[in-house]
Formats: sequence, structure tokens, C-alpha cells
Amino acid sequence: MWSGCVVRVLGTAGVRSGPRLERKARELLTVLTVHAPAAVTLDEMARLLWDDPPPSAVKTLRAHLSRIRAALSTSVALSGTAALSGPGGFPGRRAGVDSEDGAESRDAVDVGARIERVGRDAYRLAIEPGHTDVGLIADARARARRLLGDGRPDSAAAVLAEARELWRGDPELPDTVAAAALRQGWRQERRLLIQEHLGCLVAGADPGAALGELERLTTADPLDEPLWAHYVRALNRAGRPTEALRAAATARAALVEVGLDPSAALRAAQTEVLRPPATAAVRYATDGTGSTAYSRLSDRGHDLVVLNPGMLTIDGLLDGPYARTALNALSEHAAVLCLDRRGIGLSDPLDPERPPLQQWADDVRRVLDAAGIRRTDLFANFDTGLVALEFAARHPDRVRRLVLAQCFPRYTRSGDYPYGLDRRTTETLIRDTVSPARGMDSVAQAAPSVAADETFRQWWNRLGRRAAAPAPAAAIRAVATGADVRHRLPEVTAPTLILHRRNCLNVDIGHAHYLAAHLPSAHLRVAPGTDALWFTDSAELRRYATDFLTA
Repeated sequence: MWSGCVVRVLGTAGVRSGPRLERKARELLTVLTVHAPAAVTLDEMARLLWDDPPPSAVKTLRAHLSRIRAALSTSVALSGTAALSGPGGFPGRRAGVDSEDGAESRDAVDVGARIERVGRDAYRLAIEPGHTDVGLIADARARARRLLGDGRPDSAAAVLAEARELWRGDPELPDTVAAAALRQGWRQERRLLIQEHLGCLVAGADPGAALGELERLTTADPLDEPLWAHYVRALNRAGRPTEALRAAATARAALVEVGLDPSAALRAAQTEVLRPPATAAVRYATDGTGSTAYSRLSDRGHDLVVLNPGMLTIDGLLDGPYARTALNALSEHAAVLCLDRRGIGLSDPLDPERPPLQQWADDVRRVLDAAGIRRTDLFANFDTGLVALEFAARHPDRVRRLVLAQCFPRYTRSGDYPYGLDRRTTETLIRDTVSPARGMDSVAQAAPSVAADETFRQWWNRLGRRAAAPAPAAAIRAVATGADVRHRLPEVTAPTLILHRRNCLNVDIGHAHYLAAHLPSAHLRVAPGTDALWFTDSAELRRYATDFLTA
């Protein structure tokens, strides 16, 4: 496909619908196109086309210029009048041009493509940039930079992906000493285009989409630091921090071997894996009923309250590479805020006189009031789905959108609810989870994909010990597995995305189907994976959530 170009030179050079040019004429067309709109003298053309220009060089060049003029003239006569906009804003096929084989056009229009003489012995290609592949790609890169600056990396990646499709190969230049530097410069431009595209993918909602190509490219050229920086960042943002650190070490070793120091970009990518967000200070929302600890992680985009599952606390959450990486990724698209529920972490203990689920919904309301947030998105996981549903039903005007990942309206199976565990198994699970001496492997239950990661296991166990004492922890688990909010579902009016991993070990997928069928405005997305935790395993959940929240 010519994608609306009249002249293409990135690959085999040619003119749309014009006669096929011989090799030297194609090489000359490439020289004129990559220099456009500047003029090129006949002497410069001769030096580029021949290492030892023949006596007839000028005469031959003028003959080639004449053939190029004829080809452009034919192409102009066959070009249509209206350009259809293709995906990402590229011109689509023009009206009246049926194919590349020169089929007859219904309309003719002068697109201004011509060879112009400049002075006594110079010539230039006079053509709008949008009618050459070189011009289209330059425009795409400029638009992608603007989109990236506006915080729209996915849109920028889509534009650059189309630009890469236009670039079919090296420009068709002569095999001469003078043309070698020009060819090398354009190879570097293509490399930069690839780096920019992959960088936008890494910054977007699905950084994992760039991993395969980044792995291949860094293996092929272990000294390409910009690609290594993107690779480290992609692994980190895809929830694979251990592999990210290993990739950074591999890159550093390759550079040291040839006497180079790691660049600032590579060092920054490695540092990003290791550090928590700079704005993770703990604050307190206080009213007449108590205090709730919370942290604001970013100030970009719509407000998003992330309700931590289980016993995960805000002061410990960012100590874990997987959780920190996932929250950092969300923070690039939303103003993320996390909180500790009553009875957990840094917040006040639960009030024994009030239902815990009501207190946890009040925690959300109290934090929103303290942070000055009128309306928010909510992201809940596992047991905090109960909190999110309770809050969204009680305060529908304060919830813009709702995301439920591996959640349930009740955890335990009953006569009128066939999903989940039976009551006896649930009671055993609570007892064994709260009492580690019984040998219950809670990591394998919640996140099988990282069960062999000793660093994760240590973090998980350390966080569980400091989140709550055994008695409060057992009480909290009992509420989480015993509460039933099915009666609240018709009152949840916010658009809701239900996410579930297909082979989740700890949460029956039947819960997700029930929620999708009984919430007024919900749809279900199923992703591969086994983990109940939203921030481990495959990154699809984050991508689906980000797409939904930023739509």
C-alpha cells in the first residue's frame, strides 16, 4: 500500500501510478526526495551516483531527471481528489485510485509534484511533504511527540506504528562512498523511529506489548542503551521487577566490557524499579468518628481510589516491587490515592459497635472529603470489592466509574448462591491464614505466579505480620468472607468493569458472571492468569482497567 504517497523512497523507490524507473533514476529520485525541499546541484548528484563520474554524467543525469518528470506527471494525472483519513490520521487510499498497478482514475488533480530547476545547475523536488513517505513519517513523529507531551502515549504509539509500516527498507541509494554516510544517517533515523515507538508502548497502558521486540533487539545489539532503558522500564511496568533488574545488570555488563559507562537513561530506568513514588507521604482524614490513613501517589488525570486487598497497608504496599510497579503504572494515567481501612495498618481500630463494612465505606467517604474529591473512580480487588459495592450503593453521586478485579458479592456458597467455597472450608481457610504455624501457604493461594519468588514471599509475610494482630485479623477475614452485598447491586449505578483471571485459584469465576448479570451497568473482561492479586501475574488486568478508566 502507498498510504496516499505520490513518491516513496524508503525501500524500492518509485512514483505512484507512474512508469517503472530504472535503477539510476530511482537512486536519483531518492536523493532528491531526502533532500527536499532543498536543491541538489548536478555535481553533488554525480558524486553521489558514481564514485568516478563518467564524462557523460551531466547528460545522463538530465535524462534521468526527464524520466522522473514524466513519471510524476503520470502520477499527478492519476491521483484522486479526496484523501480518506486512515487510522492514526494517515491519508488513506485516494478516491479514484484503485490500486498500485496504475488503474484508471475517475478524477485528476495537480498535487504539485514536479522537478524544478534552481539557478544554473541545481534541481529540487517540489512536492508537499504529505505526498512522500519521508514527509509522512516526519509528520507522524512530530504528532507523536505532541501526543506524548499531552499524556497520550497509546495514541502516540498508534501513530508511530503506522509510520513504521510505511518505512519498508533502506532508502534506495547508490552503492558509493559519498552515499554511504547518507544511507547510514537514514538507518539511524529508522532506529530512532523504532525507539520512539517502543518508548510510547512502554509508557502506555500495555507495556508488555513491547517486550518481545525489545528482547529481540537488545539481544541483537547489546550496546543499544536506549532500547535497554525501554526494556528495563517495560519489564518493571509489566509487573516483572526482578527481570527488570536482571536486564539492567546485563546491559551494564555489556557496556562495561567495551569500556562504556551506563547512560543517565539506563540508570534512571533501573532506579525506577527500586524507588517508591516521591509523593507517597501518609496523611490522615479525621472526623468525629475516627481517623483513616491515606496516601496520594499522583495528581494526573481523574481521581482514582485503589482499595488494597486483604491486609496490605499503604506504608508497606510501596515496599513491594510488584505492587509498586503496578501502582506507578496506574499513576501515569490517574491521580491515584490509597488508604488503610479501619482495623488495618495506620488507621484507627474498628468500632465494635458498628458493622465493619459500613465503617470501611465511611473510610472511603472520609478520605474523599479530606482530599477535596467530589467524585472518583474506584478500583477494588478481592475482598475490597465488598467495600466498593457498599460505598457505590450508598453514595452513587460520588463514584464516576468502578473496577472490580477478582471480586465477589459474597465469598461463601449458599443454597441460593452456588459460587465460592462452602462454609466449613471458608472457616478453615480463615483460621489457617491467620495462624501461619498451621502451614497454610497464603502466597500460593493469593498469587501462585510468584509463589517461587522468595523476595515476594518475604515481603508478603512481613506485611501480613504488621498489618493487624491475630484477633483483629481473624475478625476482618470473617467479615470479608461472611458479608453479603447482593442486595446492594441494583443500587450501584456507576459504569462498572468486572475483571477476572480465567484460572484464578482463589476466587471462583462464577462470582464475576453473577456480578456482570446483576449490576445495572457492567461488563466482564476475562484475562489469562491464576492470581487473585491484581498487581501480580499477567498485565492484561491493568491494561483493561486503564482503557476503561481513560475512555
